[in-house]
Amino acid sequence: MKDLRKLNFEKLISVGVPDVTIYTYDDYKNNGYEHAPINGYCISCEEKGCNISKDDDSYKLTNISHGAHSSDFFRAMKVKQDTSNWHHDPVLFLYEAPSLDYGIYKEVPHEGYTKHPSKDWYWIHEDQEYVAYPERFRGGEYGGFVLSAIQTFKLANVYMTNLVKCGLNNEDGKFKGLSSYRDETITNCFSEFLEREISILKPKVIFAVGSAVERWVKSFVKESYYVQQLPHPAGRRRNKHYKSIYFWGVTRALHKAGIINTDEGCDLARLYLDKYDGKKA
Repeated sequence: MKDLRKLNFEKLISVGVPDVTIYTYDDYKNNGYEHAPINGYCISCEEKGCNISKDDDSYKLTNISHGAHSSDFFRAMKVKQDTSNWHHDPVLFLYEAPSLDYGIYKEVPHEGYTKHPSKDWYWIHEDQEYVAYPERFRGGEYGGFVLSAIQTFKLANVYMTNLVKCGLNNEDGKFKGLSSYRDETITNCFSEFLEREISILKPKVIFAVGSAVERWVKSFVKESYYVQQLPHPAGRRRNKHYKSIYFWGVTRALHKAGIINTDEGCDLARLYLDKYDGKKA
């Protein structure tokens, strides 16, 4: 956790606290639910000249995200949970990149650049209620979706982050997706952050959200890690059938990685059928 804290709150976004290795959600909450003062951020791509979209020069790396660990979610819970008998095997949920503002970023000048690091605790934002899969299965609430997976599958060692930490935005706040990033931008961000995050966490399974993320992360990790693609939880697909496919994808991967056993998988299947399909297993 100390190494992850240094990556997120010193190298990626400098939150200006004396010791980032002990910086927690509680400190963020006590500071009015804000990272402050933010006094710096990563400008590696700017220094290497790969901070501009490959297909439109008006889009450049602007909004900056950071990672979150299941322990951060646990601190944010209004009702604390006993996770001592949960699964402690490391799991990574990997999304694409930041997109729109949603009011969570703050404009900060730094070393001649002006980017927008997240002032919120990215993926969490505020105190959390208990949620079970597949509740909060919707666009724009990806942290809530992963929290539902954490709690449903009892995963005590989950880390979630973006493949690329900075979003491609123009002056109007619009964004471009992963296909508009320069290859060298994605590769540089991997070497600066994700490669180190993976080496620290050593996940038993990497859930790559979307086919583009899967292709990129597999090209980086080769056969060293088990990568399972999850479709992006897009709004047009939020129906019971799609959610059941998603559920089975998560369950199957956790079973294949040896995190849950067959009995647990069956119990989870019964839970899903009873609660969401109105049927009895």
